[in-house]
Amino acid sequence: MKRLLTTESKRNIKEAFKINPVFRTINAAYKEQETQMTTLRFSPEEIFVNSFIGFDLILKNRNDIGDVTFRMWHDIFCELRDDAKETSREYEEDELKTATSCIVYSIISCILASGDMEMIKYTDLLLAQISMQSDLPTISLLFIRNIENNFVSYIQKYISMEKYISDSLNSPKCYTDPINPIYTPQERIKIKNGVKKRIEFMKGCLPNSETLIMTSSNFNTMIEAVEYLIENDIVKKQESKLHTNLKISHLRYTFYLVFSNEGKGIGRDKWLEFLSETFAQMQNNKDSLYNHFSDKPNDYTNYFNPKNRKK
Repeated sequence: MKRLLTTESKRNIKEAFKINPVFRTINAAYKEQETQMTTLRFSPEEIFVNSFIGFDLILKNRNDIGDVTFRMWHDIFCELRDDAKETSREYEEDELKTATSCIVYSIISCILASGDMEMIKYTDLLLAQISMQSDLPTISLLFIRNIENNFVSYIQKYISMEKYISDSLNSPKCYTDPINPIYTPQERIKIKNGVKKRIEFMKGCLPNSETLIMTSSNFNTMIEAVEYLIENDIVKKQESKLHTNLKISHLRYTFYLVFSNEGKGIGRDKWLEFLSETFAQMQNNKDSLYNHFSDKPNDYTNYFNPKNRKK
């Protein structure tokens, strides 16, 4: 597997992983390292790719973590050096050492985020390897200052999925994030239609009542916010929060169903943020979002029972 990327591959990595918290952290932390290099110009995209080559190697070889980590810095350095020679990329040795150390520290951060003590106990060995070759604080502090809030949750989900980013790196057309896939325009249209169908009942009335669940204006604003999230992977800010007559538990569970059926690729945290940002009754109930998101209310099916719905 090549450790150095073509210009096309860098563009595709940036697109496929633009919302990935590991990529975003590495890009924010180490972009300046690239601009300071006079020859190798080792990019954040290449640090990201190499970090997952190394991290996945550890995950796939849990019984031999000691051996893998013992030679990790040296192996990465040598493979980068050989790839650089093969692709005629000139480099200074210090540049190659810096690139290798950035990769290894990114791997260390992924290991620490895993919470797996069997892996974590080897991070001191990796830190020592960096210290022998580079100025550790200049590598570590940049990463720590820029680490994204959802970095830990991403890594833990990534490990549980057992689908490896490094397995998709052989072809630029196959680059994909197993946790947060970037959808095609056609896929996004399909998701939007599915979500709108699921929440369509919210423009109707409460069961056995003539009370609207929400006004048509608020309903349309909610749909716009949903589509904005699906299209941009960003929660739209709502200065005036929307009001619904749904019980909090019912509103919460409705969007749990959206997440678990149509919107899983958007990410659980984004849907929780959407609820928190969009609806007035969630402003004083934000803790319940995280603790009870998937709790199904006993009477939730009343919204879909024709006998209990006013015409």
